[in-house]
Amino acid sequence: MDNTGLKIAVIADLHYYSPSLGTTGNAYELRSAQDQKCLAESGAIIDSAFESIKKSGADCVLIAGDLANNGERVCHEEVFEKISDLNKFLPAYTVYATHDWCCDNDAKRFEGDSVFHYDDTLTPPELRELYAPFGKNRAESEYITHLEASSYSLNIGKNIRLIATNDDQNGKGASGYTDEHLDWILSECKKAKANGEYIILMQHHMLISSISEIISKSQHIGDNIDVANKLADAGVSLVICGHSHMQRTTRFVSDNGNTLYQLNQGALCGYPAPITYLEINGEEMNVSVESLKEFEYNGKTETLDYIKKHTQNVVFALLEYAANDRDKFFKLLENNGISTDSIKNIYPVISKCAHYALTATVGKAGRLLNALTFGKGVNMKAVKKVEDDYLIDYIADLFLSVFDGSEKTYAPSDPVYDIVTDVASLPRRAVKLLPIKKLKDEKVMSVLLEIEKIAHELLVPSKPDNRHFTFTMQ
Repeated sequence: MDNTGLKIAVIADLHYYSPSLGTTGNAYELRSAQDQKCLAESGAIIDSAFESIKKSGADCVLIAGDLANNGERVCHEEVFEKISDLNKFLPAYTVYATHDWCCDNDAKRFEGDSVFHYDDTLTPPELRELYAPFGKNRAESEYITHLEASSYSLNIGKNIRLIATNDDQNGKGASGYTDEHLDWILSECKKAKANGEYIILMQHHMLISSISEIISKSQHIGDNIDVANKLADAGVSLVICGHSHMQRTTRFVSDNGNTLYQLNQGALCGYPAPITYLEINGEEMNVSVESLKEFEYNGKTETLDYIKKHTQNVVFALLEYAANDRDKFFKLLENNGISTDSIKNIYPVISKCAHYALTATVGKAGRLLNALTFGKGVNMKAVKKVEDDYLIDYIADLFLSVFDGSEKTYAPSDPVYDIVTDVASLPRRAVKLLPIKKLKDEKVMSVLLEIEKIAHELLVPSKPDNRHFTFTMQ
């Protein structure tokens, strides 16, 4: 069967937020300041992205979960209309996930200084019926999970089989699949391979860790390596997921030598506002990530830089509040479920450290670090090359790298590479010098080495490229 010219658009984590839930006032501003997502702007971002997809020449669009902010009925009703309009131009296929049914029972609305609980949220069975036009109504096979959520399978064009799954619970206290659910998935894979089809699996949670297990452990499904082995051996070529909001591509090889790729799609409503296009020609799949260029909001044309600054503000707002506004700082922590009782007495120290992080140059910070470590902290030759740059700018850039797939990279010859890797290796180097055997425990050392791995991955991401690459489907 001819695969030539099939083009698929992929987006995830729309987190559509209805303006009726409140987009002004101190309560909303505090909520917004702690979130990478652009909530008030989500509708405008989605509208612009959908218009871009309509003009892209894509044959269909896959939406990998978290369609609404946090399960609110009003959010689902409004985003459903947007997806329905897109679906008139090209078929849309969705999965829904934990945020879509407010699994934490903590949906909110905001008014002035007050936060109110929002009660009217949808259940998985209601979501199954609402989004039926973009899933089960087109399915050739459907599996209904123990939550009464829908997983489904169909051919989406040429010889490409889409298996779209709800992976919210595996029955063992984690996201993923029950044994029965996984058996259904593997059965669909077997039928697909018998029909000569290539397989794309779309779920919401990550299958495998990307940057590091330290960062990704809470983001991926339970029993993930076992499931990854089974999917790769069953012939799955690509797993599409969202959830972590990190734009990352990861290659996995099973114990039997079979390869699958994981496309961890970043959040559409947050930086880098990505749309991925899969272009399939024969056995080759070309993966290309584009960022949303602009959107109309409050009568103005905003660019990607608006979304970028919003994401950076997660770092800036925390430090600004810590440095200058004690009440807002503690409120921000409390809104994230962090107890502030134990740190209120040391707020003056926290405030000074935050002020230093916001104002210090790289040179000033490097000299202080070396003074505290007897000249062992960081390579001062590297520091001098960028000594007048502000420390906070590099902190913000590295924070962005978590989400954008390290679009801004640093070669090992770059002074920034030297500085960051020196700082990341400092805990391990310090532990090795300290005469405390417990600190040299294998688990402790493995964590410290993992910190260095994270720094390297953010600076120089491993292959495949997180924005553009081609691979052969199995």
